[in-house]
Amino acid sequence: MALRPTPVRVPGTGELSLAPPGTPEPPDSTTALPAAWTGLGLSIEDGITIKRAVEKSGTTHWQQITPARYIYTSQELTVASVFQESKGAVLGVYFGGMTFAETAQGSKKYRAEISAVPKGDERALCVDWTDQISATEIYHHRLYVPRVEVSETADAQWTRTQEAR
Repeated sequence: MALRPTPVRVPGTGELSLAPPGTPEPPDSTTALPAAWTGLGLSIEDGITIKRAVEKSGTTHWQQITPARYIYTSQELTVASVFQESKGAVLGVYFGGMTFAETAQGSKKYRAEISAVPKGDERALCVDWTDQISATEIYHHRLYVPRVEVSETADAQWTRTQEAR
């Protein structure tokens, strides 16, 4: 058996982008995303974490101890990242779809109102990443999920000694 290092991918750079729900899938991973997509910018060096969880239960029978069949009860795909940019798109997603608007043009003061009534904030998601092995050997990857919603956020960290996260 010959071991080959060439299929090993190192996602050296990439970005997570969101668009309104129903935004069609981009044509391929090398084409820039259309204007409907908003990149969320820089994230900490840990990058993006993708997790898939499938739950299933086995049917039991008296002839043997192993299940005869499995019934799938749930499937979950989680995409997580810690962003370093405190721009309106990132804050809007963190706060459940709030829109941050500049109070006056050029003022660099932004305002958003938190609703007392929670609401859904469905979006389309693209995660792009590139592995550049050499000037001629470049691998582009894109994960497209047509319907996502932020279901959990980590604590925001704002301290004197590091960038906001």
